[in-house]
Amino acid sequence: MHGGIRRAADALGVNASAISRQLAQLERALQLPLLERRGRNVVLTDAGKLLAEDYALTSQRRRQLERQLQDMRHMRGGSVTLRVGQGMADEVIRHVIAEFSQAYPAVFVNIQSGDMQTTLTLLAKGEVDMAVSFGPSGPPGLRCNSFRRGPICAVVPPSHPLAALDKVTLSQLAEHRLIGMDEQFGLQRYLNAMFRSEGLIFTPACSCNLFTSAVSLALAGQGVAFMTPQTLRSIHDCDRLVAIPLDHRIARESQCQLLHSADHRMTPAAHYLWRLLNSYFARSANGLPA
Repeated sequence: MHGGIRRAADALGVNASAISRQLAQLERALQLPLLERRGRNVVLTDAGKLLAEDYALTSQRRRQLERQLQDMRHMRGGSVTLRVGQGMADEVIRHVIAEFSQAYPAVFVNIQSGDMQTTLTLLAKGEVDMAVSFGPSGPPGLRCNSFRRGPICAVVPPSHPLAALDKVTLSQLAEHRLIGMDEQFGLQRYLNAMFRSEGLIFTPACSCNLFTSAVSLALAGQGVAFMTPQTLRSIHDCDRLVAIPLDHRIARESQCQLLHSADHRMTPAAHYLWRLLNSYFARSANGLPA
């Protein structure tokens, strides 16, 4: 990483001779060279790369083991890390986290939000216990439970020409300014798929990566925003907007996914949170009270 023993020693705050001595002992024990010179820099040999990669994997497994052992010692202590799609964070906190915290008051709950690719990477590394995402399907290699999420709607102020409609077609939407979301949003993937299915191209007048920003843009008359009724209800000023269901099969069949890695062993607290999430989204999908 640093290209030389002295620079590495400075970064670690130790004496360079100590690093050189330990590397020499390791090379003698392995009977293989671990470093070689490239100009003024030092780089790893093939054997050194193998050793470094193995150490990184071993360190990651050790951190996971230490965390699991700590949770077993305390049973109701430890931590749970949950990634939630931005549009669903409010209802998860109100309807799930509140109940979870009553049963496990000593467990630290780390709630994150971010793009799907980062979420999948963190799940694969075991750095996130579980995730809630909005999208048509879960990726392979993960345990995935799918639930109906309700219709995708066009969101406009009451003065907008579309506001009086009971439902709106994609061809009608194409005649108006549209507000897009970042490509990593499951909602945007749904919109792109719907427009493609009718030979149209989703061409937004503006784009953002926050639902609150989309609502502000819609209120300012900058275009038609898109979200589910549940997401809209969680946003301030939602009563100043009208949600019109999209007249398309894909919009009526939107889903959310609960995800966790099959290789990641969850603590008792994480298992309990997983059950609560499944129960809540199952009730929500069937129109039952939270």
